[in-house]
Formats: sequence, C-alpha cells, structure tokens
Amino acid sequence: MTTAERFREFATAAARQNSPLYAEWADRIVVDDVILRLIDQARPGQRQPVLVFAVARLLGAPEAPYEALHEWLIAHREAFLAELDVRLTQTNDVRRVAPVALALAEARLDGPVALLEVGAAAGLGLYPDRYRIDVASASGSRTLGDPQSSVRLTLRVEGEPRGAQDPRALPSIRHRAGLDVAPLDVRRAADAVWLETLLWPGQGDRVALLRSAVDVARRDPAAIAAGDAVDGLDSLVSGVPAGITPVVVTAGTLVYLPGARRQEFVDAVARLGVRWISYEKTGLLAGIHATLGDPARSLTGSEHFATLALDGRALGTGDAHGTRLNRP
Repeated sequence: MTTAERFREFATAAARQNSPLYAEWADRIVVDDVILRLIDQARPGQRQPVLVFAVARLLGAPEAPYEALHEWLIAHREAFLAELDVRLTQTNDVRRVAPVALALAEARLDGPVALLEVGAAAGLGLYPDRYRIDVASASGSRTLGDPQSSVRLTLRVEGEPRGAQDPRALPSIRHRAGLDVAPLDVRRAADAVWLETLLWPGQGDRVALLRSAVDVARRDPAAIAAGDAVDGLDSLVSGVPAGITPVVVTAGTLVYLPGARRQEFVDAVARLGVRWISYEKTGLLAGIHATLGDPARSLTGSEHFATLALDGRALGTGDAHGTRLNRP
C-alpha cells in the first residue's frame, strides 16, 4: 500500500469516527506530492497516518485547516522526521478493557489472578476491577468491576455464549504487570501527553476517559517492562508470585508482529501453560478463527473487526473499540 493509499483510507475512517480535522488533513495529503515525499523519507512502519499526525501535533503543529499543517511540516521537517523515527503508535484504548473483562469473568477462575498485558503501553488495560463495566445483552444487564469508578465502560452483547455459564464477578487481581517495546509511565506528564495526543481531534469523550483511567493507574502503577512480546514473555510470567494464576492479555497487539513471530508468541503461551485472553483483528490468528461458529462466513464489517478469545477459542467478534460483541 502506498503512502497516499494509506491516507486515503484513513480519511474515510476519520470522517466516520467524528474527526473532521483528521479527515481533511488526510484527504489533502493524498494529493500533496510535497508532503507525501517528506513522509516517505521515514521508515515504512513510521508512515502510519495516526502516528504522522500525532507527532506533528506533539511538536506544535496547529489544529487548523490543512494549509497550516502543510506550512508547519515544511518549516519543521527535520525535527518532525527525527521525532517520527523514535515514536510508536501506543494508543491505550481503554474501551477494549470491556470485552477483556467479560472474558476474564467467563473464565470462572478460582483464586487470585495476575493480569499480564503484552503490548501494554502505559498499562491502562490492567485495571478492569477498578473500572465500571456495564454489560448489556438480551438476557439482561450486569456490572463488572467497581460500580463507583469514575471510569465507565459499556459493552453491548448480541447473542448468547454457546454452552457457557453466566460469568461470575471478576476474580481478585493480586498482581498487574505489562510488557512493551517502549513502555510509558503514567506518572510522567510527558507520557500522559503522548497518550492524549494519539487520540484524534474531535473525540473529547475519549480524552476524558483516558484521563480518568490515568488517574486510576497512578494510584497503583503497574510495572511495565521493556521487552519483545516473544522474548520477554517468560520473564513476565516468571515474575508472578506463587499461588496466583497468570492471565496473559493481548488487545490489538499481535498485528504488529510478523506472521512467523506471531506464531512463536502463540506457541510460547501454550508452552508456558498460562491462561490467555486476546482481542485481536479477526482472521489474524488462524487457530482462533477456526473456532468461530461459522468461520467461512464473511466477517468483514466493522462489527466483526476483532475477535475476543479465551485460551485460543473464540467467544465472539466485536468492533475495534470494544463497545460491541457478537456471539458466534
């Protein structure tokens, strides 16, 4: 995919997700050969529109019509390219905690657990018990986590689980830890600013949610280690205290691993014998995809963007943000 094609696709997504500024910026870059050539000086993996725009805004690009962005990028090209080279897309979409929490409840684990997130960024996905998560389905509504929490998430479930019992409350989480190639620290103001900057202009509700989640995490910061998803997994699991069940979580992480490396991660999870909750792009993991009720049917709509799975078995498909879940 060319850089222009990436931005054309992103323009459509931004318009659909209520970010008119990003929609205009992306749409105009598609036909701006000067800026396309500038962006193409970056490594291929750094040319993602959301990363390009976040870095520009972080360095002071005005949130104004495209002409201002064009001029800013030309005037600050060296600083922009240098910062773009070292940044990663680390959007902690707190809303994805909702389907993860549902899977954790449905696992019906006895005793305390250790929640271990791979690709944790700042670790905001490690606090399902300290967020309020309202789950609504045809059979009724229930709340997981802390009913009094300032972080409020909702999950709409269509259909019923196949042969599964109603989930219990979340298990006691006694240990929280994460792994990331470039960990962020919620206690550092600069890291919190970067997390906010990765969100799109026009999404004020997401900014408010992120700030509330950061406040929760700051009261009990999880240890996020620097490391590769595969090479660092053994150390992450070995750090779990005795008598606590390790539960590995991946949410939108494995898409960043090459195919062979992705399979190495799946194999490592199996070798370590840990529980595993995943919320990854539908079809990305062939073994999980095969466990869907009818894996051959088309699952290309936005409501099937990701597949929620427990221990390699699909529980349903949902949207990219973790607000809806369709049972198989």
